Amino acid sequence: MIVIRIGQLAEQLGVHRNTIRNWISSGRLPARSVSGKRYLLNESDFTRICHEFGIDRSTLKLKHVPGAPLMSRAMGLMEQNVRRIGSPSRKLLADPSWGEVCMTCGSCASACPISGVDGLDPRKIVRMAVLGLEEDLLASQWPWKCTMCAKCERACPQNVEIVSLIGRIRGLRDRAKVPGPLHKGVLMCLERGNNLGIPKGDFVALIEEMSSEMVDEGFKGFEPPIDRMGSNLLVTVNSKEPFAEPDDMKHWWKIFHAAGESWTFPSEGWEGVNWAFFTGDEDSLRMSVGRIVQNMYKLKCKTLLLPD
Repeated sequence: MIVIRIGQLAEQLGVHRNTIRNWISSGRLPARSVSGKRYLLNESDFTRICHEFGIDRSTLKLKHVPGAPLMSRAMGLMEQNVRRIGSPSRKLLADPSWGEVCMTCGSCASACPISGVDGLDPRKIVRMAVLGLEEDLLASQWPWKCTMCAKCERACPQNVEIVSLIGRIRGLRDRAKVPGPLHKGVLMCLERGNNLGIPKGDFVALIEEMSSEMVDEGFKGFEPPIDRMGSNLLVTVNSKEPFAEPDDMKHWWKIFHAAGESWTFPSEGWEGVNWAFFTGDEDSLRMSVGRIVQNMYKLKCKTLLLPD
């Protein structure tokens, strides 16, 4: 087995740290987390990655440890000495063992930007899930105060998947009890293609009007960037901009025009902020993402640009 750190491996392979994390999450790079933000890899899997990148393993500084993948640890507690509160719910914890490694060290709480607000503490959420207090978590407002910034996960020395846990809690909440503006935005996006319900005709008319303003401001030849086939960039938008701050879009329009970039908006399904992610609504999330993917194929664009 090989012991790695994500940052070190990313530097050696010449990729971003998040690329390594995505490989591990997707299963492309099978790895098991251990303490100290380290991972265990099989020799064969590491050799395959090196081969893909054309890297000579002998040039890398690696730490090897003997043995097979980690075995599940036994708690060693007598059943009669344990006061059982509940059982870990597989609805919240796909693998309850990862929640049990939490040491309640407080690293997550110190990194969380809203720790302490209404008593919120990431450690409490993890422990409640491990102890089977599912209904209490589903009724709590803590998961909805979380910004999903993932600073808690980055700080956790045990690699507890706190953000995934928050997402599962939100997803199990009765949709009628999801915070109103978020849920209404998701439904609006499914119905009209954007979170604020801007009609297609109004959006196209706005883009055409702003394009005329660009020409008046000296950007000769600027044409409305709507449904242009074969553009390099398919640009999605945060609906708050055309709704409330349309002039802000012209700043980057001018940069694209000066750079000679090829880009376009789709006339439908142009929303780039997926509120379903924040409500834990995976079905709606997939539908919204699917529309963007369809636009990529329909307009034959090469690259997707998301807002923010």
